[in-house]
Amino acid sequence: MGNYGIIGWPLEKTYSPIIQNYLFNMNNLDSKYQPFKIENLTTESVDTLIADLNGFNITIPHKEKILNLDIDFTIDEHVQKIGSTNTVKRTDDKIELFNTDFEGFTLFLKKIGYDLNKKNILILGSGGSSKAIKYALSTHKTKTHVVSRNQTDETISYVNAKELAPEIDLVINTTPVGMSHLSSESLDLDANQFTNLELFLNIGYGYKNSFFEKFISEFESYDGIGMLICQAVLSFNIWTNLNLQVLDIYDELYKLLESQND
Repeated sequence: MGNYGIIGWPLEKTYSPIIQNYLFNMNNLDSKYQPFKIENLTTESVDTLIADLNGFNITIPHKEKILNLDIDFTIDEHVQKIGSTNTVKRTDDKIELFNTDFEGFTLFLKKIGYDLNKKNILILGSGGSSKAIKYALSTHKTKTHVVSRNQTDETISYVNAKELAPEIDLVINTTPVGMSHLSSESLDLDANQFTNLELFLNIGYGYKNSFFEKFISEFESYDGIGMLICQAVLSFNIWTNLNLQVLDIYDELYKLLESQND
């Protein structure tokens, strides 16, 4: 029997167990997947998980932190380039780290038929998911700006973002704003300034946040369920060595989750 899971904090709402357990059942695999709420990620806590699980996903806020632990990981080339991971696989002789976020993002855009060519893109947030999306965008002819409250050489400020707003085609929110513990939070942006915006993506799901309502009501928008489905199937394939085609099974999984996204 295989044991799998997802780690994160606060991890109050996750659809990953629904997707993965459905895929295990669909493929007649005697495995289960469950959430593990871990606030402080340590070498000891991950060692315990690795001993008990065959694999697990990683979500906010641990996608980058796990790379700094004193554990002998085998790190996939994409993880090395991105600087974050969302998928761990344990075999008899090694513990491997992968990132399915970047490909999941690309597959989702393919599913909705959005052409990235020559787009001007604003990513809100600079954490692990942001890094994966920026990496995915680097293979396309785009102009990408990452905005963060903690400005670095690779990010811009919210003041700069407001100046760029009329030129932006696509906004992608990767911040935790809107999660239950940040439901009343906002970002220093005004949706009215995005006069040429084509698409708004919020990689979270099930969020109820007044700040994003203007983006959602005024522009074509999607929450993170689509990207979640895509990256989840890719993680499943890594653990099981199967080759499920993401876009072939996408609609079936979306219908599974659709009624639960309140």
